[in-house]
Amino acid sequence: VVEFEPDRRIAWRHMGGHRWRYEIVDAPGGCEVTETFDWSTSRLPLLIAALGQDRKHVPNMERTLERLDRYVTTGSPD
Repeated sequence: VVEFEPDRRIAWRHMGGHRWRYEIVDAPGGCEVTETFDWSTSRLPLLIAALGQDRKHVPNMERTLERLDRYVTTGSPD
């Protein structure tokens, strides 16, 4: 974990140097969670781009946020 602010933000660094981050803000009826994949600090940015990982992460992140919402609202991970 490389960033942590309780109830607001958590981020961790992958062994490749890039970061995953969740940021949480109050919103009507609950909260809004934003997930970011920050590869500006990556040790291998050209490899990430060549493999298309920067583009592939968007749908993966959307699925993660959907699962997080489902878990919070129903208590079920699936």
